Amino acid sequence: MATSMLVTEIYKKATTARIGAGDDKAVLTLMSTDMERIKMGLRSLHEIWASIIQAGLAGWMLYTRLGVVFVAPMGVVIVCFSGLAILTNFTGDSQRAWMAGVQKRVGLTATVISSMKNLKISGLSAAIGDFVQRLRVEELAAGARFRQLAITAALLAYIPQLMSPPLTFAFTTRTLDATRVFTSLSFLTLLTSPFSQVFQSIPGLVSAIACLGRIQAFLECETHHDFRQVLAKITSETEEVRGNDKSAFDGGLDGLHNVEIKNGWFGWEADKFVLRDVSTQLPTASLTIVVGPVGSGKSTLCKSLLGEIPFRKGNVVISTMATHVGFCDQTAFLSNGTIKENIVGFSSFNEARYEEVIDATALKHDIATLPQGDETNIGSDGIALSGGQKQRVSLARALYLHSELLVLDDIFSGLDADTEEEVFRKVFGPDGLLRRRRSTVLLCTHSIRHLPAADHILALDNGSVVEQGSYATLATRQGYVQRLGLTETRKSDVTHEIAPSKRTIRSSKNDILNRTISITSSLGSNMQQSRQVGDKAVYRHYFKRMGLFVAACSVIFAALWGFFINFATVWLTYWSDDIGSGRPAHSSAYYASIYATFQICCMISLLITALALLIIAVKRAGAGLHQEALRTLIQAPLQFFTNTDIGIVTNLFSQDLNLIDTELPEATLNTIVCVFEAIGQAAVMLTSSLYLAISYPFLAALLYVVQKFYLRTSRQLRLLDLEAKSPLYTHFLDTLKGITTIRAFGFLTNEVEKNARLVNSSQQPAYLLLMIQEWLNLVLNLVVMVIAVVLTILAVRLHSNSAFAGASLVSLMSFGDSISGIVIFYTKLETSIGAIARLRAFKETVKPEDTDSEDIIPSEQWPQSGIVELKGVSASYGSNPAAENGSNDTSTLALRNIQLSINAGSKVAICGRTGSGKSSLIALLLKLLNPLPETAMNATIDNIPLHRINRPTLRQRIIAVPQEAVFLPDGSTVQANLDPSSVSTPEECQSILTTVGLWNFVQDRGGLDAGMSAGTFSAGQRQLLSLGRALLRRRVRAQNGSDNGILLLDEVSSSVDHETERVMQDIIRTEFRNYTIIAVSHRLDMIMDFDRVVVMDTGEIVEIGNPAELAAQPGSRFGDLVRTSAK
Repeated sequence: MATSMLVTEIYKKATTARIGAGDDKAVLTLMSTDMERIKMGLRSLHEIWASIIQAGLAGWMLYTRLGVVFVAPMGVVIVCFSGLAILTNFTGDSQRAWMAGVQKRVGLTATVISSMKNLKISGLSAAIGDFVQRLRVEELAAGARFRQLAITAALLAYIPQLMSPPLTFAFTTRTLDATRVFTSLSFLTLLTSPFSQVFQSIPGLVSAIACLGRIQAFLECETHHDFRQVLAKITSETEEVRGNDKSAFDGGLDGLHNVEIKNGWFGWEADKFVLRDVSTQLPTASLTIVVGPVGSGKSTLCKSLLGEIPFRKGNVVISTMATHVGFCDQTAFLSNGTIKENIVGFSSFNEARYEEVIDATALKHDIATLPQGDETNIGSDGIALSGGQKQRVSLARALYLHSELLVLDDIFSGLDADTEEEVFRKVFGPDGLLRRRRSTVLLCTHSIRHLPAADHILALDNGSVVEQGSYATLATRQGYVQRLGLTETRKSDVTHEIAPSKRTIRSSKNDILNRTISITSSLGSNMQQSRQVGDKAVYRHYFKRMGLFVAACSVIFAALWGFFINFATVWLTYWSDDIGSGRPAHSSAYYASIYATFQICCMISLLITALALLIIAVKRAGAGLHQEALRTLIQAPLQFFTNTDIGIVTNLFSQDLNLIDTELPEATLNTIVCVFEAIGQAAVMLTSSLYLAISYPFLAALLYVVQKFYLRTSRQLRLLDLEAKSPLYTHFLDTLKGITTIRAFGFLTNEVEKNARLVNSSQQPAYLLLMIQEWLNLVLNLVVMVIAVVLTILAVRLHSNSAFAGASLVSLMSFGDSISGIVIFYTKLETSIGAIARLRAFKETVKPEDTDSEDIIPSEQWPQSGIVELKGVSASYGSNPAAENGSNDTSTLALRNIQLSINAGSKVAICGRTGSGKSSLIALLLKLLNPLPETAMNATIDNIPLHRINRPTLRQRIIAVPQEAVFLPDGSTVQANLDPSSVSTPEECQSILTTVGLWNFVQDRGGLDAGMSAGTFSAGQRQLLSLGRALLRRRVRAQNGSDNGILLLDEVSSSVDHETERVMQDIIRTEFRNYTIIAVSHRLDMIMDFDRVVVMDTGEIVEIGNPAELAAQPGSRFGDLVRTSAK
């Protein structure tokens, strides 16, 4: 129940926290790792009061046998408790440091998983992988400090149990005959055992309290406050429905406007306002277009209308009819589900409305090419779709909401001109969907050719409104809009792309959605194998990772522990017999000192075993297993990320690694300690009567049946417990990514209800697991009861030696705990080793994209020339569908018969409609796309066959800039984001930022060492930083003696204004003048600056030539585009 409540509260807080208040994906550790710590730590909380009662009764009974000497063990307990109290002062800090390390690593790993495509394109996957591994090593080091304190606490817990008997017997003045020795030893066990359990549970309890403190800190972080005032229109009745500071804004809306901003100041940091003194009104049932350069505050304006800005002054007033806003973020948010699920969301399904928005957003053609149509799963974060497709699905969702107010942030940046024109006409045109609905629309865009269609224009520059009004009014003023040169721009803005040909639609999309593969099913199959009990190969894998020497030392010293702790009991029989003889051969000091020596050897053996398993083994196995899994993740083919739920993979790197760091080594330690202790106890019990040995085979068989029956069920339940959390984590990550959209749509209540359902489902296996554990305890206690009865009968009937009978009975007191521990901890070991099995299955199932034939690793200076030759190359994101099916059907190919020769230093632009194969051509050159085997030899770079070049090396040597910029987790420095590989100096980084025009912006926010997040920069600034990263790589290559190479650009200017685009062109033209440049672009300005243009359609090249020559050539496909766009 506590878990359900806490997880639900964490989720609710995540939905109400303001943007930037938390650590985004890293908060996932609160409901995974922290919750596990809390459950483990609080589980023994109720034992404290019971232990105190038991210890009090045991102390009184010890007093009746030995007198006032009973204070000796109490003194040991007090001293150890004082040491433990001092130790706990350090436990909390070490726990917090450890959890902070876990949170940082898991957050970065989640970012890597969701951004893998762009990381591979950027050539940063290896560098980011090294960065994640370093975080893992740091995390293990922080965890080792906590475990060292835990081991010290465990030793302090065992000291009363081990050292109290020799001290008590040494100081007593009463005769120590067999009866008094073993009854007193029994009372001492009853006195010290509960304290040992309490002492051992204190570090876990402190850890749980620290985790609760972290959760409390998150729950107390700043809450999102919707500062908007929601007023009824004056036309009905001026009534404030919701809002604060009513006196600050008097009156309602006038009926002509749905939204009004009055003297608005908005910013993401205190006293650093992005927008200053903004006052504007959005006319009702009209289209307002916002324009401005990169970083002018357009996205901030959109967020202000949603009430998402943390720091603000002034007033934002919206109509009661506009409280649910159809919002499209600049980076489209899509959850892991089907296209239909993403569009409909939590709204009721209306087929007519659904078909209407599908048609308006031009998605029919795209859906028709998908294997399951709109029921096709698009993967985590919509990874299976292209950027333009994701934006259109996001727009369709906003349209399906049927809200009165829509806020659309740069929705055309990833669209080709043909699709953009169709969407604009059907959605915003005179007969468009939103015109018919009479919706109020705010559209931020860099596609300024649509300005004449706007009812109202808002121009921003440097955080201020420089002008606003109708297009007719602004076009005649000497202002920002007139300086755009719209007439000229409409002729040269964007290419009016080729419409799809009349041939049968082919699946030539540049995404991998329709390449059905078996990775996920194979992964699931191998995960099922991890359910098999007793897989010795998994244990070998674990012991190999920790080191065979460490494993051997652990077993040897655990055996020594079992010998010393049991022989010490036997030694007491010699002592009592010697005293009982009447003529002792040795003094009590002799026996007591040797007895104490045995107990000290016990502690030393236990200490070495614990250090080997909890410190050395965890560091080695934890780092090695993480590196294996991370390497598998980094080297996985792109299809894997399309077809695998992000929650499943994230679970491997959070929950499973947490098991490997904590539960697995602890279960291993306790299992081998209990095994050797039980063996010793069984041997001691035989000293009372050898006839007891007859029962041992039956006991072993009974325990085998019990553990087999119990393990078969508990292991499955434990795996179900882990797997049931994957949907919970996926939903949580989706919520964090799309919280702004979710709040704008008014879906918070639905999301909270969905989370509650997932929480309930995830707790069902955990509850059943606790129930069968109680069953196991009952069965084992009954077994011990039977043994006790048999042992007592044999001892009495056979008149056994009283000393050995006492030793047997004392051993029997702990024997029940030992065999119970064997079954329980071995079961935990089996369920925990499942984490190793899952990671091993992950490694074996997800085959790397590298092949054995990729045996060429070019030099650091490669490619020296940048000559690209493609001679009849066809490619597929799968292995070779045509060959596999035994047919020549090429309908599933992404590229067909590509004939392209690019000379050294050439500048080649690629254009074509969405899905025409533009990005697939870039992917082919980066080996994200596989050429068919029969055409693989036909692709070369600098005369080296592409299929033989090592993939990671290829992506490091070729500089590529993806359409979506990638960043490290929030809080990482600017320099780390610019230079993840740490190959440059701060001065070089500053020079790069100056070149791309971002240094002043960065300097105002603390410089290179300041923490940053992706939200710190606008979309255009993020793209500039991404270009700066490429520029830094070029300069590093130049320092290494190579000023030539290949630069690949995938829609790098899609999110920037035309002035910034010109700056980017100048940088590319000057900095990469000796490079071969291949760029995907929709913008004619950029294309006309290139040497050649490649026009693509349905995966084929339909035209190649000089842009200027093709533009003037009658009948040219590209010329038709130019002439069409000039109309």
